[in-house]
Amino acid sequence: MKEKKVLLIPFLILAAILLSDRFLTNSYFMRYYSNTLAYLNFSSKHDLYEDLREYLKQPLPERKKVLVFFGNSRSLLFPYHELRKKYPDWIVYNFSVPGGSPDYFLYWVERLTGDGLQPDFVILDQSMEIYNKTPVLALDEVLVYGLSPGFLFRHWNRYSKEEWSVFLSKRLFRTYRERPKLWRIRERLKNDSYWANNYAEAVVQTLKTLQDQKGSTARDASVVKLPEDQLIKRSESDFQSYLNPYTFHTDMLEMQRDSVRLLKNAKIPYATIWVRVARPYYKLYGTRKTETPEGQRIPLEIWNQEIRKFNEETETSLWNMNDDPEYSCDDFSDPGHMSPSCYPAYGDFIFKKLSEIRE
Repeated sequence: MKEKKVLLIPFLILAAILLSDRFLTNSYFMRYYSNTLAYLNFSSKHDLYEDLREYLKQPLPERKKVLVFFGNSRSLLFPYHELRKKYPDWIVYNFSVPGGSPDYFLYWVERLTGDGLQPDFVILDQSMEIYNKTPVLALDEVLVYGLSPGFLFRHWNRYSKEEWSVFLSKRLFRTYRERPKLWRIRERLKNDSYWANNYAEAVVQTLKTLQDQKGSTARDASVVKLPEDQLIKRSESDFQSYLNPYTFHTDMLEMQRDSVRLLKNAKIPYATIWVRVARPYYKLYGTRKTETPEGQRIPLEIWNQEIRKFNEETETSLWNMNDDPEYSCDDFSDPGHMSPSCYPAYGDFIFKKLSEIRE
């Protein structure tokens, strides 16, 4: 009997650790050490989905046409209210999140089609970086914040051991992903917890904005534009961080294929989009060789080959902002993200494409 009780000890220790972990990572205590609001983009999408579901219950003559956008941080700043005024027949539900990738898109497309929802159009992001399996800086926000355990177990064979390790460690132990640091806690306790309360207010305001903007974050009134010399320097750094080495992630492409198949079966019109990046960065895409499993190759050539084949096999349209001669806004906050000043033009690009489909 004693031996059986001894066997319970590891489980009791694990349970105690998990309880302590959840206690320390509740919203009240997080204000004293958290250094990010990015997780709110993910948690708020569940409310956004319920909003979308309720809105789509209305028959089309009584509602606007619905555009659902699945993207990454390059699509977070859509000026929701400006676009509603300019294109009054449409409403945009923005499911874009930091590090948004095909597995995250599939997670929501499975729910959308499984619930029988019928938005009028869906856009899926096709950026180069999301198809790199071996970046120096891993984009793991989706694994940490965005996917349910059920989804991962259904698609378990599409994830590497390293990805499973990230999911299990950072999902089970939230203090491991949030990393409470004593120096920050001490700083936020000063002046009657001024900075802790400031963080708590930022959480409330961010959630309000995400709700008001249907998933988009606020566009700062001050336009941030990086000078050309800094763009060139940062482009070199970003290339080394996200595209060197470059191993094309075929499992991610297969999940994108699954999303397309589900949308087709549900008769939901869709397209994919390659969001514009800064010109110095784009130049590196197509000229700088990088390490690949096949030796030194140019990443754009690999991506083009795979995506063109995908488009042909699935009869999918790619809206290519990087090579479109009619799109010209080139203000960038960093090599991979357009300045807030470009988002109205970004919106115009999308609705122009939509109008061309319906002509």
